[in-house]
Amino acid sequence: MLGRHILGMTDFSADELHTLLDLAARMKRGEDTHPYLTGTDLGLLFHVPSTRTRVSFQVAAAQLGGRSYTYGPQELRLANNETIEDTAGVLSRYLSALVVRWYDMADYGAGHRRLHTMAEHSSIPVINALDDEEHPCQVLADLLTLRERFGDGLPQRRIVYTWAYSSRQKTPGVLHSSLLAGALLGHHVTFAHPPGFDLDERYVKEAHALAASSGARLDFCDDIEEAVRGADAVYVQSWKSLQLTGQHEWQARTRLADRWRVTEPLMALAAPGAPFLDCMPSNRGEEMDAEVKDGPRSLIFDQAENRLHAQKALLAMVLGSSGHTAGASGVGGAR
Repeated sequence: MLGRHILGMTDFSADELHTLLDLAARMKRGEDTHPYLTGTDLGLLFHVPSTRTRVSFQVAAAQLGGRSYTYGPQELRLANNETIEDTAGVLSRYLSALVVRWYDMADYGAGHRRLHTMAEHSSIPVINALDDEEHPCQVLADLLTLRERFGDGLPQRRIVYTWAYSSRQKTPGVLHSSLLAGALLGHHVTFAHPPGFDLDERYVKEAHALAASSGARLDFCDDIEEAVRGADAVYVQSWKSLQLTGQHEWQARTRLADRWRVTEPLMALAAPGAPFLDCMPSNRGEEMDAEVKDGPRSLIFDQAENRLHAQKALLAMVLGSSGHTAGASGVGGAR
């Protein structure tokens, strides 16, 4: 993986995902403290605000011996119509890698295209820190969290990802990356959403093709109670409709607010002790009730912490320095 762009989940093989998660777990336990980023300079370009992604990458770079610098588009000549291509070429001469977070909810797909354009014109690795189509960094942390909970038995567990009402439009990036990750790793995943809030058909088709090789089971359901019944874990995430626009989308969203929310009675339908996951930010009383988000089943702060460990492993495998790269003998098995 050394020197590679990471723009989506299919930039990993299944073996690379396992290697990365093993390394993240060792880093979390303090068993691997090598300064993989010694002498490197990491750029963080954030088109939209961030808490978990920004801070976890900054701390990850520092803990691995590197430096990080954060920019918003208004701080660069992007604000004066300098092109993505020129910006990528210039930043490549200063930095070791570039982490980019870019999306516009009014123009689905534009952020993803910008990331690909930046990667095409960069001589350094570009890492997707959330666009309007994927969020691989979040899903690496989610996989680490689920592995901590279920161990080697994770592929036999059924993980439910459910849509929920939010007053704020959000990207389907986490869901698309979760779908592809489950398909790559042979997991059993269920995606629940109301009609009109289907995932992008391109990602669904790609996931089914991957599942044919891995043995993954991918289910889709338009009934939240049926989906959650017997589930081994429940993951809530809101996302904008890709089929409805403007006022039609807003009206559909608000009609669904009461039914499509994770509550204690809904969680009672899941398997005993099934954990609750949410990548945040989220609002109590919208996507879920406070009793669920703050309750004993909630793993939300484990997920948030694991952003740090998963991203340290990712940076080590992409930028490993000083002749000591993650994936070398005794460190991992990246291919």
